[in-house]
Amino acid sequence: MLKKGIFFLFAFFVCSLKGQTEIKTMFYNTLNYNSDTQSQNRTHHLKTILNEVKPDLFMICEIKNETASNYLFDNAILPFNKSFSKVTFKYSESPATGLLQMAYYNNKKLTLIAEEIIPTRIRDINHYTFKINTKNSTINPIIIEVFVTHLKASRGNDNMQKRLESTEIFTRELDRLPSDSFVLFAGDFNFYTSNEPAFQKLINVTNSIKIIDPANRLCPTFPDNGIDYFNEDNYNSTYFWNNSSFADVHSQSTRTFQINGDGAGGGMDDRFDFIMMSENFTSSSDLFYVNESYTSIGNNGDCYNSYVSNPSCSGFFSQSLRNTLFNFSDHLPVVMEIETPENTLSIKEIKNPISFLSKNIISNEFQIKVNSKIDFDHFTIYNQLGQKIKTIAITNQQIIQVNTSNFPKGIYYLKVDAFKPLKFIKI
Repeated sequence: MLKKGIFFLFAFFVCSLKGQTEIKTMFYNTLNYNSDTQSQNRTHHLKTILNEVKPDLFMICEIKNETASNYLFDNAILPFNKSFSKVTFKYSESPATGLLQMAYYNNKKLTLIAEEIIPTRIRDINHYTFKINTKNSTINPIIIEVFVTHLKASRGNDNMQKRLESTEIFTRELDRLPSDSFVLFAGDFNFYTSNEPAFQKLINVTNSIKIIDPANRLCPTFPDNGIDYFNEDNYNSTYFWNNSSFADVHSQSTRTFQINGDGAGGGMDDRFDFIMMSENFTSSSDLFYVNESYTSIGNNGDCYNSYVSNPSCSGFFSQSLRNTLFNFSDHLPVVMEIETPENTLSIKEIKNPISFLSKNIISNEFQIKVNSKIDFDHFTIYNQLGQKIKTIAITNQQIIQVNTSNFPKGIYYLKVDAFKPLKFIKI
């Protein structure tokens, strides 16, 4: 254990001094979010969720119009992080005009350099090109191609065919990109199984850019026995995501009944929401997927066919967060993190925005002074093994008092963004 702790500290300080940039991506079906009072009245729930998750790239579907997008941005996103910007709102160029996609991003970490609409027979695919704001972005730009969509819902061969057609349009777009492009493809895909033709097309190794599932949770393949398992008469949940063995990746439905006549009931039993990625995120040293960071937020893995706020569905995600998720949408947000060793800040040139007001040898509490011009919204305390102990919000106060009475004696590190960590000792 001691060796593990020493190794972590070495790695921790090397990374801190060298600099790195973490980007948390999040996709969320916002459930018919409109410019009406009903949608506005649940906006505070989204602000709470964003404060908890803290994404850098926030992608959504099921927003109704630009007025709704602006209200969501002003009343949920900016209060969470004032450094966010929004892409250009685009009305649909495809036949289904009532449910649209949108994206919002942390402009301290990302710059939007291109955007376009890709029409399909059902709903648009929104394509955004972002550049990471690294110090070396002029000579070594890191570009991410982001696609967001909402595939056709419901069972049946016709709906599966429509999902396949939209997916084929997306994979043809991959042909237009450089083969080493970093690609994210997010949305409510409405897939019932990874055996569905559209999903198989999406992960086909012959695509010009190979797309994979970061969670790596595919269904068992259909047996070669001549049975059509897509026929409801032959349904076998073994080969679909709708079974308890996939309970930890389900994202819909958060409810067992409708609220105000909106959304789906039926409980947590479907994996509809995805962020897929190009395979080079697993092999590149310039930009890479953070292992095991793919998560259905609020899903503790023990809520199959139940509602997400059920007190018996306890675990890592708190009861209060799960209550909020229940009230905002019938879907859960999914997140994944990516990282580059490049840094968006110069640690040598920019002074650490936090500092101790007293000695760093403490007993039950200490005070932190915060630079009034700080652009960060939290700092984190780690123990000497690298385990996250506490996250503390930075609001408008310049002096923050931190209670450590329940901390075991030992060495701790306080870190904000990419700055060098501050060390303190609990006695």
